[in-house]
Amino acid sequence: MAQQFTLPDLGEGITEAQIIKVLVKEGETIAEDQGLFEVETDKAAVEIPSPFAGVATKVHVKEGQTVNVGAVLISFDGNGSATAQKSAAAAVQQPPAKAAPPVAAKPTPTPTIAPAASAPVAASSSKRTSAPAAPAVRKLAREMGVDIDALDGSGPGGRVTREDVESAASGGGRPAAAGQPAAMARVAREMSIPTPPGVQDADKWGSVRRSPLSQIRKTIANQMVKSAFTIPHVTHIDQADISELERVRKEFNESTGSRVTAMAFLIRVVATALKRHPVFNASLDLEKGEIIYKDYVNIGVAVDTERGLVVPNVRDADGLSVTQIVAALAKIAESARTMQFAIEDLRGGTFTLTNVGALGGMFSTPIINHPEVAILGVGRAKETPVVRGGQIVVRTMMPLNLSFDHRIADGAQAARFCGDVIRFLENPVTMLF
Repeated sequence: MAQQFTLPDLGEGITEAQIIKVLVKEGETIAEDQGLFEVETDKAAVEIPSPFAGVATKVHVKEGQTVNVGAVLISFDGNGSATAQKSAAAAVQQPPAKAAPPVAAKPTPTPTIAPAASAPVAASSSKRTSAPAAPAVRKLAREMGVDIDALDGSGPGGRVTREDVESAASGGGRPAAAGQPAAMARVAREMSIPTPPGVQDADKWGSVRRSPLSQIRKTIANQMVKSAFTIPHVTHIDQADISELERVRKEFNESTGSRVTAMAFLIRVVATALKRHPVFNASLDLEKGEIIYKDYVNIGVAVDTERGLVVPNVRDADGLSVTQIVAALAKIAESARTMQFAIEDLRGGTFTLTNVGALGGMFSTPIINHPEVAILGVGRAKETPVVRGGQIVVRTMMPLNLSFDHRIADGAQAARFCGDVIRFLENPVTMLF
């Protein structure tokens, strides 16, 4: 039976998505759970799988195109029975028990299937189908000059993994990028100057390139403008002596084999301080003239990814131990590496942490993540000569930059909040593992 596959509902408030990659061709035989498209919406990139098998008769969209929810993406002949559709819905909502999941670690929106006129199922095509792989793995393969469809995946159900691509690029697999060996492609890439993306153009001073904003960058731009022009920002700058914290952290890691990071301690500290200073764990309802104090503490962690800035949350951080926060951060790191965030992971934050120190910066004036009322920027910790007891000693100092909404919080409140953060950081034994 002929079917039309439409862009599914991608979550509350999401009305459109950008097609990042079309994974199938017209005339190609489509297997159930095979990836059809990589799409980017709001701040999450996901791969949309096929709910059942068939033959693609027409691809209605192209890469880079922005489409609305409900728009037809692809038409194909296949088995569109109610049973198959229910099975497809279950497959994209949770990891299936069978050996070939479409996406193992992320929830994918339920697809909408619009029946068309009845038609017989076409015969199987001899064309090669796309190898099952996550969007980030496909992107890596393109960058490394590897033909991902020529690889035998080592993952569940033959899914191609990051390791498969890296092995192929180093000569251990079957790369085939336009007949060029992967090693040669990699050397050429490393020796060349990267060209910015975009369409060649020119102005009166010389050549330029024009590149459309990605869906994520559009969201970031809108959010930053809204925050900057709505919230009167003030930034309070201070620093904490984390010498003792670093000693305790390293000893704990050595004795337990763990990898507790300073960021895990910082999240625990900030969550504790927010319970003492609830004005920074709130939002402002101007229409009703009310401050909304949140009884829950969801700490957003700003993460720099290849597609742009995302802010996933460590939920209920005030009830987590440091080691539990480490586990949450590990999950966030893996999601950032593969860009497999669920939409809900990026919502519901009450306070944001951004670590500019990871890239070498010390001081910043971070922009608040509206509708939150504060954000703490952490600078690069470094050994610094300071005076202690009349003596000059070397201590590890960490800069702290707190931007807050001056409509509902004052400088004195910001100073007291930072004072508690500093006190907790300088006395890490008060933080339970």
